Parts: sequence; C-alpha cells; structure tokens
Amino acid sequence: MLTDGVVGTKQGISRVRTRIFFMRVAAAIIDLIILSCLQIWASGIFGIVDPTSSADQYLFDGDGIPSTMSRAAVINPVWLYLIVFVYFFVQEALFGTTIGKLFLGLQVTGLRGERVTFPASLARNLWRFIDMLPLVYLAGFFSCLLSPTFQRIGDRFAHTMVLPIKATPAASYPGPTLLKRYAVLCIIVVAIVGFCLNYMYYYRPPLVVQGWVNINNSYQFHPPNTVPPCGKVSSSSGDIVINRNIHLLQTKAPTWSNSDTVTYPIDYADKVTCSANVTLHWNGILDGWSVSGVEINS
Repeated sequence: MLTDGVVGTKQGISRVRTRIFFMRVAAAIIDLIILSCLQIWASGIFGIVDPTSSADQYLFDGDGIPSTMSRAAVINPVWLYLIVFVYFFVQEALFGTTIGKLFLGLQVTGLRGERVTFPASLARNLWRFIDMLPLVYLAGFFSCLLSPTFQRIGDRFAHTMVLPIKATPAASYPGPTLLKRYAVLCIIVVAIVGFCLNYMYYYRPPLVVQGWVNINNSYQFHPPNTVPPCGKVSSSSGDIVINRNIHLLQTKAPTWSNSDTVTYPIDYADKVTCSANVTLHWNGILDGWSVSGVEINS
C-alpha cells in the first residue's frame, strides 16, 4: 500500500484513521469560521443590502454551508466562492496546510507522504466545490468514510491525503522557505486589507445609498394617493423611509461635511421625478457607513 511508508503498516493506518478523521473535522470547522468572517467582511465592504431580493434569503457562499443573509449586504456568490478557493489554494500551495489544519497538526501530502505539488493543490481545490455538494460536505464526508485514508473526492482526483505533520516530515518546508513565503504573503494581505479599507471609506457610500433605496422598497406603504408625489420622510422599525416605492435614477457628486459625514444628492422616480439629499454617517471601521438623514427637495 502506498501509505505504508508514511505511517508504518496497514494496521497502523487503521489505528489512527479515526483520530485523523476527527482532526480533519475540527480543522474544517476552524477554517469555515475564518472563511465565514472573511466573506461577511467582504460582503460588508462590496455588497448591497437588498431585502427585496430572493437571493439574500438562502445563499450558498462556497463554504458548504447555506447562509441566511436577510438585511445583510451581499455580493455575487461568485466572489464568495473565489474567497473560498483562494483561501485554501494559496495556503496549501505555499505551505501545504491551512490555519485550521496547522492548528490540529495536519498537512496535505502526496500519496507517498511527499510534499504536495502546485498542480495537485490546484486540482484538489477545484474539486472542493464538488465535495461540498449537496450540503455540509456530505459528498466529501461519504468519500472520506469509504477511503482507508479519509480521502475526499478532491483528494482522490489530485492524488493527495491529509496526514499528521509529525508523520510526514518529507512534506514539510524548510524554515527559511516558510519565513520568506509568510513574509511575502503578509505583505500581500496588508495591501489587500488597505485597499478594502480605502474602498470602504471612499467608494462604498453609493452602495449604501442603493441599499437604503432597497430597504425603503421592502416596506408595504399606504395607498400612494395618501402620500405626496415625492414621498414623505418618516421612520419605520429604525429605518428612514419616504413612504413610496421608488426607482433610483442617479446618484450625484457628494458633499463632505467632515470626516464622518457625507451627503449625496439623488434623483429618483415613482410617478414623477424627484430629488433628495441622503446623508450618511461614518460609524467606524467595524460598522462603516449608515444613512442618518433624508431630505426631499421636490
């Protein structure tokens, strides 16, 4: 058997397979928690709130767990899948492991315990999305149960396994190589985070305005003949609404009052074309921008 040279004998594999299985489950949980945080953060920066869309009620975000996203900013699921792919592929290609696997003392190896190759890591992670169907890694789960070394579908096609780091020293990278790769990756991550924070502050406000329009349109208002043609500003369940379902026509150049307040003139329409000023307030990095006031001009 190809793995005899890695963990000793077939009997040795049998003794550790249950332990490895639960270690992989625990590692997957850690990675999924990290991934969910990354996806929520990315959605909060680049996404739009749209309670009127069915897409935000039940969303497969690429981590194998369907998520309810009502009243939360969402982005195209393609980007969520890309986050999952990049998270696993980059770590496994550069280091042979992920944060979750490393925490549990696991790494990805070839069938003989050798270092995982770039093509193998690519194939393994392209097949990851098949493993995640239909729900909660069921396909990959049964593939693991039917494999003596707990190979999921991607492992079978990529000819890889996940084994303890101590049992596969040949698959580990030298210390200097790891340090160089970690340094480069950290620089890239810092640059990406900087770009995202810059986008969040300077370029996200128009998305917040569109999200406010979507929230307004999610309400059921009184008959239009009881409300002025351009609407009437009021508060409902903590949301600022104008008591008419509207269509956003244009978001104009903003006016910055100070570092935490910006006002966007907008044109919108229901039966007639109207204009208003939507004021946003900056609540800090964690909460970002929110609508603090709406003034109808005509």
